[in-house]
Amino acid sequence: MAYEEKTDWLPDDPINEDDVNRWEKGIKDAHTDLAAHKNDMNNPHNTTKAQVGLGNVDNVQQASKTDFDKHEQDQVRHITEDERMKWNGAQLSKISDDNGQPMFNLTTDFHTELQNYPTLTYFSYDKSAANAPPSGGRGFWTCSVGKTYGHVIVMTNDNKTFRKSLANNKWSDWIELENTEGAQEKVNVHAGKSDIHVTQAEKDNWNNSQLFKVTADNGQAKINLSETDDFHEIVPKNTGMVHFTSMSKTLNGPGTSVRGIWTINAAGDYGQIIAFDNDNKTYRKTISGGNWSEWIELETTAGAEAKVSNHVKDSVAHITAEERTKWSNAQLLKITNDVGGVLVFIEDTDDFLNKVVQAGKTFGTFYSTGKASNAPSAYSTRGFFHFTSLDDKGLGTFGYVIAVDYKNNMYSNYLDFNLGWQGWNKIETDSKSQIKADKALADAKNYVDTNYTNQKLTVLTGTNAIQDARTSGTDYPSGITFMDIGANNTTGYPLTYGFLKNEKHSNNRFTQYFYGNADTTNGSYDHVGSWIRHWWANTGWTAWQKISGFAHANIGTNGIQYLDKAAHTKIQFNRKRKDSHNAFDTKNSRFVAPNDGMFLVGVGLYMINTPAYINFHLKLYLNGSLYKPIDHKRGDFNDKESEMNLDLNGNVTVPMNKGDYIEIYCYCNYHGDDRRGVSDYNELYNYIDIQELGGLNYPTV
Repeated sequence: MAYEEKTDWLPDDPINEDDVNRWEKGIKDAHTDLAAHKNDMNNPHNTTKAQVGLGNVDNVQQASKTDFDKHEQDQVRHITEDERMKWNGAQLSKISDDNGQPMFNLTTDFHTELQNYPTLTYFSYDKSAANAPPSGGRGFWTCSVGKTYGHVIVMTNDNKTFRKSLANNKWSDWIELENTEGAQEKVNVHAGKSDIHVTQAEKDNWNNSQLFKVTADNGQAKINLSETDDFHEIVPKNTGMVHFTSMSKTLNGPGTSVRGIWTINAAGDYGQIIAFDNDNKTYRKTISGGNWSEWIELETTAGAEAKVSNHVKDSVAHITAEERTKWSNAQLLKITNDVGGVLVFIEDTDDFLNKVVQAGKTFGTFYSTGKASNAPSAYSTRGFFHFTSLDDKGLGTFGYVIAVDYKNNMYSNYLDFNLGWQGWNKIETDSKSQIKADKALADAKNYVDTNYTNQKLTVLTGTNAIQDARTSGTDYPSGITFMDIGANNTTGYPLTYGFLKNEKHSNNRFTQYFYGNADTTNGSYDHVGSWIRHWWANTGWTAWQKISGFAHANIGTNGIQYLDKAAHTKIQFNRKRKDSHNAFDTKNSRFVAPNDGMFLVGVGLYMINTPAYINFHLKLYLNGSLYKPIDHKRGDFNDKESEMNLDLNGNVTVPMNKGDYIEIYCYCNYHGDDRRGVSDYNELYNYIDIQELGGLNYPTV
């Protein structure tokens, strides 16, 4: 039965079988329609890109994963890391144009124009240019970075070659280089001189001799002397033959910048130096027995050639066959390889010390990569080894090794056959040691001056200052420190402001001082004095005890003060003689304790009296109550014929806390009608004298 909607149900309508079947049919049809809709992938609702947030996406077909992987694996279109490193290491500074032709053409002046171009440049020129060779052509120009030193070589159109040099901004003249035919002719003439040439046997012999390296790896000077170096110190420390440079102000130099060569014996006390400056001058210096000669300027080229020509004719100055044989049998131990390189190469997997021993040489040079075991440095090193003895297998038994890494650090190690290698020691030059010592001293002074002034060592400010007197002593820093206590501080310091000194050795050895520093000339009597307290790790802070600036007062009276009969009358002290802390108030005759402490109170009264029964009792009141009696006079004076005055006086000690107050009372009783009281006979007889004895109100037992 097909589903038919029924919308007119009443509460008492019966439900029959047809109704239930109709409902089941409706549910089934709805599920069928829903399943068909879910499987409809043809966008049945016509949803657009914009409705799903893809309105900015282009309708472009994307590459498949297979095509993308194929592109990624295409090594023709991409470069490898090796290719990148190779091209990055290629010549990247242009010395010609993109077609391999000259970068520029000189037309005006060789000197001016060349100094405007890069340090290595291929160029052409017109013969009409100033300072040019007599014929046009092409050439190469190379110069220093500052373009004050350089060289230029040109090949003219008439098959000639010329050279010119720039030194310290000064140009030399053009020099024509020899052509092949002329050079060959001279070579042929020279080749015919058998007396000055060597035989193959001699060459073989000499090839096995000393081939010591005298320059750096790049062919430049092996040692560069600065203005702070000294020829007389550096040369003896670098024996053998050395190519060097020096500055114009190098100590014991020729007085100008030079390049040259020195050769000196192993002891460093015999040798020679020859040097060349940029003005085409040559200098020589000699050391003999440790004594240096002065610099000598040598002969010019023309003079030298003349002397050489004369020397060639001098048979005495040349060697004989016997001398040649003698010298051929001289010391020929090799310490380098045949091209002047190191004799022993120590690789990453080698044992450094074992490798030099296994070399089987009493003397030799080495290079180490720095990764070998037992190497002196993590950096590559070069140096030499020398064994004074070898065993029967040719292995070193006693000797030493000197190594220098590329950071210019030098190391030494010594081999003792009985004790073995003694360990690497880093060697420091005197100048570098002094530089380091000077720098360390300067750094230390600067650090102390910057970080350890008196104020920075002792004064705590800001958040470092402790303002609360209740703070635990363990929270204070060690040492001696100072802190300011601001005004109106009521956390437990003796005064509301002042400053603190903390002397803390440890949590069990800590003493704190409080200093009041008011200006008493302006009436701040209650803010002077010094106090001390201690911190105990188990019990905390002790009470403050005053140690300086004790209070004292001396107050008098003037006029007669009559006393009430059979009553206690407060004595009015109204004249200040002394009051260090302004602690006595004459308006109410009270002394108010400016701080905790023990006070000594002395009182004296000169009393009016007449012959009759009398009872005087002088008393001290603390905070309004009797604390101590001071003096007592009682008796019958009827037998006296005239008026008789008497003294009441005494001293008592009173412990007081800050703010406690004391007053003086006198009990008076007598017979008769004559009034009794404090006399005005002499005001010096009437006084209250108060002296602070100590800054601690000791607790009662």
